[in-house]
Amino acid sequence: MTTTAQRYLTDEQIAGYHRDGYLAVPRLIDAERVAELRRVTDVFVERSRGIARSDAVFDVDPRHSATAPIVRRIKNPADHAPLYAWVALESPILDIVTELLGPSIRFHHSKLNLKGGRVGAPVEVHQDAAFYPHSNDDVLAVGLLLDDATADNGAMAVLPGSHRGPIYTHFDAQERFVGGVRDDDIARLDRSRAVVLTLPAGSIHIHHYRLVHWSAPNTSAGDRRLLINAYAAADAVPLAADPTGSPRYGQLVRGTYPAVARRTAGDMPMPPDFSRGYTSIYELQGDAAKT
Repeated sequence: MTTTAQRYLTDEQIAGYHRDGYLAVPRLIDAERVAELRRVTDVFVERSRGIARSDAVFDVDPRHSATAPIVRRIKNPADHAPLYAWVALESPILDIVTELLGPSIRFHHSKLNLKGGRVGAPVEVHQDAAFYPHSNDDVLAVGLLLDDATADNGAMAVLPGSHRGPIYTHFDAQERFVGGVRDDDIARLDRSRAVVLTLPAGSIHIHHYRLVHWSAPNTSAGDRRLLINAYAAADAVPLAADPTGSPRYGQLVRGTYPAVARRTAGDMPMPPDFSRGYTSIYELQGDAAKT
């Protein structure tokens, strides 16, 4: 007797993702598991008291100190704790990704963005494809909310349908890669159509890697922590060097190894050589803001 795999998405949700470039699934992960993820994250933040500057695990705010830690990102969390690895490699998230990208998928990277109450930094307008281009566009990122996301605490904002448009340059006029879209291109975007993804803890939101998105600073008293895992169809081949340094980079996590690489027609803008890694989007965008 054969069994049918559980479906998490309706046909309408799948069509909506392909039309709009994003999708939200409320309360996918149970509250007990989310509470444990928060506890694990708190342990990492405590560990960060022992560093003075960003390192291989932590990206810290310039105001970070042992007495008042401000962690902006935990890098490659799936490499550092079993529960983070479960989310990335075993949770129902993978079933949902296969419903969107097909049965064979690769893991690309993981990161945990932390926006502390009243100190959490914004993320400026950008597209993920500018950081890690692939041979085709079946690439997405899944964010799992460890806290309720609100307009006040810096919930992600997305521009529906922008994944069908161009990949904007993320280099400034001096040809420095600054990790964000130039102001003149932003001015041409109709951001009045933006959707702020306000969702309860345990929910996920998924966005296409060409989708224009951003988030505001956290002006609330509470934290907003977002665990992000990115995936690609197995036949979407990375065009740039591995920026993560993770042993899981490119790992086949569902399905079979492809016989061919699938290509999307047209040119694909390339990022700088990140083969030695980079700190984070916060560092890139922060450096740009100083000049």
